[in-house]
Amino acid sequence: MKNIFDSAPPINIIEPAVILRINRKYQEGLSPQALYEITRGEWVIGKRREKAKFAFAVYQGVVVEVYKINRWLPFTGRGPSSRQRWIFEGVVAENLQHYKGGSVKHYFVRGEANPVKYMNC
Repeated sequence: MKNIFDSAPPINIIEPAVILRINRKYQEGLSPQALYEITRGEWVIGKRREKAKFAFAVYQGVVVEVYKINRWLPFTGRGPSSRQRWIFEGVVAENLQHYKGGSVKHYFVRGEANPVKYMNC
């Protein structure tokens, strides 16, 4: 039996954005606030983040939400880390809701482990 994640139509992202794969933390039925919290951070992400205007929350290759990024902040949470992590502050991108339910699987190479992908930035 196929589910939405198997049959989602491919989309073409034209905005400057980051795709953030949230596979490990996503659960069916998350509240909008919980989804925002797991999407916004703690990411090991390079300077190109500053060019991204939007963040695409992606589960199993399918867009579950799109956020307008207002700014990035260094994450100063749990214990010492050898790599700087970042979180973003933002809001749901109401004008990009047409991307929800679309597949971005074609942007990833099979076996690619990095959960962050830059688009147009």
